[in-house]
Parts: sequence; structure tokens; C-alpha cells
Amino acid sequence: MGSSSRTFALVSGCFAALGWGLTGTFVKLLPHFTTLEVLALRLVVAVLVTLPILVINQSLRIQFLRLIQTRIGLGLSSLMVFYYWFAVRAFQLAPVSDVVLIVGLSPLIGLAMKVVLRKPVAIREGVGAFTAFFGLVLFVLPKLQGTGDRSTYLTGLFFALLSACVSLGYVSWFKHSASQNSSLNPVAVAFTTFLLGSIVIAPIAVVSSPDWMSHLGTTNAGWIALGLGTLSTVVPTLCYSYAAKHLSPILTTTLNLLTPIFAAIVAVLLLKEPFPLLSLMGAVLIITGILLLSSPQPGTNR
Repeated sequence: MGSSSRTFALVSGCFAALGWGLTGTFVKLLPHFTTLEVLALRLVVAVLVTLPILVINQSLRIQFLRLIQTRIGLGLSSLMVFYYWFAVRAFQLAPVSDVVLIVGLSPLIGLAMKVVLRKPVAIREGVGAFTAFFGLVLFVLPKLQGTGDRSTYLTGLFFALLSACVSLGYVSWFKHSASQNSSLNPVAVAFTTFLLGSIVIAPIAVVSSPDWMSHLGTTNAGWIALGLGTLSTVVPTLCYSYAAKHLSPILTTTLNLLTPIFAAIVAVLLLKEPFPLLSLMGAVLIITGILLLSSPQPGTNR
């Protein structure tokens, strides 16, 4: 791969992390919308934005039409919709930076599954897991000692943990399916997710609260929904797919660790969310632990 392609892949990975880091801020800026309504807005906007690409690109359209008729396509799309659902709810209940870091604990959950299944665990993985868990304790401790609503905060973290579990399941199933079907395209899976999610979620949102669409024209909610569906859904999905295809797994994972950093910076600047020093130290340990867990075994292909 040429230097220009590699540079573009690196930039794409950074844009993906930035886009996902903006998700929580967009959700917080829609306080009068329910979780179902925010999810519907996100998916509908994503469909409208990506539909022209699907119409123009014949190869992608053929892959999409095949995928939407398979169990793998429906299953992966359903998992991603649940991931979006749990993440939106988590952002509504807990600070943005906290949610993003908890969602990023997927490698730690994967390691726990290895222990349960009695698979061998490398020393590096054990050190990474301990580091991430200790960082998590430091990160959450100041929030639990504060004067806010602890039950709401912990419920938000619980939904973030559900998002992490679903994300791990999605990645594991995708990798297993891709090993058996090399033509499985992550972009086609994303299109399937947007379309099927919109078909299912949007009607439910309209029936549950018929007048919610009228709010989009009277406030800035329309522009915020456009940003959520475009900048935090479509753009990061496409950018991450390109980066994952052209960069090594370790480098792609490292770029993904920029997400909580971007999320924390944006939340502090735009939402004025507090970020105690102890939580900052915990965040550093969490990211360090995840990096250790995500790095390849010695001798593997980087």
C-alpha cells in the first residue's frame, strides 16, 4: 500500500473515532426526545444519507440485496440496532465520557469469556485486564461519592455495559462469518442495519408519540438529528471500514482508542461535564489496559 493510501486510512480512522466520540453530545442535545425517538432519528437520517450511495454503486447494491435475505445479514443488523439502542439510553442517563469508556471495555469482557470457557490467558492479557479494571474503579469512584443520582448513573453504566457486550458479540460473529465468506462487506452490513432498523423502529416511535416529528421543525433538533445520523453514524461507519481494510489490526484498534478522548474533550467543552483528576487517572489506566488486551500476541501478524 502506498504512503498516500496509508495516510488516508489513518485520517479515516481518526475521523471514525471523532464521529463516534460526538455521539453522546448529540444525544445530550436532544433532552426532550425519548430513547426510541432518538434511535429512530439516527437510523432514518442514516438511511436518507446513504441511499444515494446504494443507488449509484451497483456492486454494493447487489451485495446488500443478497445480504438482506440471509440469516447473517439479519442477525448482524439486529445486533447493531440493539447496540445503538443501548448506547443512546446510556448517554441519556450517564456522562458522555463515562459511557464511551465503558463501551470500550469489550476486550475485557472477551477476556472474561475466555476465563469462563477455560481457555489459556496470556500474561499480557492478565496485566491488561487488571489495569483496565483498576482504572475503572478509579474512574467511577468520584461519581459514586458525589451528590448526584447514583441509581440513574449506575443504570446508565449498565446500559453502556450492555452496549459493550453486544459490540463484542457483533465483532465475534462478523469475524466468524467473514472467515467463511470472504465477500462479506461491512459497508453492506451497515446499509442493512440502517434500512431494517428504520423500518422497524420508526413506525414504533411514531405510534408511541405521534407528535414527536413536529418538534424537529420548531427547534434545532432537526440539525442535531442530521449531525447524529451523519457525523456520528454514517461517516464513522464508512471511515472505520476503510481503515480496518487498509491498516493492521493493532493500528486500527489503537486509533479506536481515540474515541473516549474525543468524547471527553467534546463533552467538557460543549456540555460542561465535570472530569475529576481521579477519573482522568482512571481513564488513562483503562485505555492502557484495553491497548494491552487489543495488542497481538508475539509473533502474530501486525
